[in-house]
Amino acid sequence: VDTSAATTTTTTTLPAGGATATTGGAATAAPITGKTITVNMVGDAKGYRFEPANVSVKQGDGIKFVVVSGGPHNVAFDPATVPADSKSQLDANMGTDKMAELSSAMKTNAGESVTVSFANIKPGQYPYHCVPHLALGMKGVITVQ
Repeated sequence: VDTSAATTTTTTTLPAGGATATTGGAATAAPITGKTITVNMVGDAKGYRFEPANVSVKQGDGIKFVVVSGGPHNVAFDPATVPADSKSQLDANMGTDKMAELSSAMKTNAGESVTVSFANIKPGQYPYHCVPHLALGMKGVITVQ
């Protein structure tokens, strides 16, 4: 009997380090254990883009996406392009400030950021984009090695 549609997720904040524990079949956010790479989110006379758009990371690294100009921006992964066995982990690693599965909340002001951990994410290519600026070509690919 498939009960996956009836799964309930409960999130509890733990006192140590602000980590979250999740029950009900969802993954628990895995912390960054390697380096953190900065990717700027830019919108100006040259267009809308991530700088750099294509990034290679190792498992355990993180990426901090920072608004530079032209917001609002966000970071979103198309659920159809994320391997099924990495989807719940990547979603959990995006934290709780999201507007949908695999889609961060909008960040409007310069200096605001979204940090995504790639801990426990299997190697492969993960296309990503900015939801409001996808039609303007604001997208890239993260390669997990």
